[in-house]
Amino acid sequence: MIPVSVCIITKNEAGHLEQCLDALRPFPFEIVVVDTGSMDRSKEIAKRYTDKVYDFEWIDDFSAAKNFCASHASHNMILSLDTDEFIRHVDWDALQTAIEGNSRNVGTIEMKNYFDTRDGRRYEVCRLERIFDRRYYHFQNPIHEMISPIGRSRDCSYGTLYDAPISVDHVGYLGSEDKLEKKAKRNLYLLSQELEKDPTNPYLYFQIAQCHLLMRDHKRACEYFEKAIRLNPPPTEDYTRMLVNNYGNSLIEIEQPTQAVRLLSFYDYYENNVDYLCMIGLTYMMIGQPLRALPEFIKALSAPTRDSVARAVPSYYVGYLYEFFGKIEIAKTHYRNCGDYPPALEALERLT
Repeated sequence: MIPVSVCIITKNEAGHLEQCLDALRPFPFEIVVVDTGSMDRSKEIAKRYTDKVYDFEWIDDFSAAKNFCASHASHNMILSLDTDEFIRHVDWDALQTAIEGNSRNVGTIEMKNYFDTRDGRRYEVCRLERIFDRRYYHFQNPIHEMISPIGRSRDCSYGTLYDAPISVDHVGYLGSEDKLEKKAKRNLYLLSQELEKDPTNPYLYFQIAQCHLLMRDHKRACEYFEKAIRLNPPPTEDYTRMLVNNYGNSLIEIEQPTQAVRLLSFYDYYENNVDYLCMIGLTYMMIGQPLRALPEFIKALSAPTRDSVARAVPSYYVGYLYEFFGKIEIAKTHYRNCGDYPPALEALERLT
């Protein structure tokens, strides 16, 4: 068996930490916890699950804390988790096989990021680099840290990525407005410091925009999404797709859909993504072009990839547009296909 150490840094998140550690119980991971200055019961809770609990003086650098944590593991193979990330599924045998065939590569895990919207709780799915051999890799960047080859830039060529059979729920975007605002302001402070060092990095502008979204400030978020777009982020990166979709939806939120039309330049890259197609469809609707909106929602019905848009959304808008065109029976069929999606149920009641 190839042993794996799970490394976690934490501060004042006793409730999340207990859930995080408890989810690890069924699996033969070593657990290493580094506390960066908790005033709650975090260290007490951690010691119930592992004897490898250490202190690290916080220096506004997540990578420094995570590298310190990895250095105290008994094993070279590291799985890095945050306190608000809970293991949902691990195929241990498949994980062993994947690691054995990728000893010098970096493994990605499936992450479900949950967040609340006016239409209820939703999540987006992405894959993040989290498994690595500490002899070859470490963390870089004080915030939104990345796994990088030791002694080389993150941009240099290195081992390929592989998909590890691990699924995780992330709840860090849930909570009260005060909690989310505090988290966003902490991240903004660190990101602003990084931006001074690297002012042409679109990823930093994207993350700053995401912080403003966390505080429900769509107008301010759009300013930073725009700056990121102008720096030509690579369309093949997951964060660029999220950037484009969140920028478009934020422009719609602040009723500036004509600016979102420019995001059609990404169509060839994201035409198989439900979120992107729905955003484009809504843009056409808001600029008074329903005949151009309908094909986008119809295409979204069978698009193979989806990030966070509820499965019922494209069906609802197809129904909405057919109702607008006076095709009531066709509209009802699509509304019924939405299941218990509240807007569709309201529409069916209205048409009864």
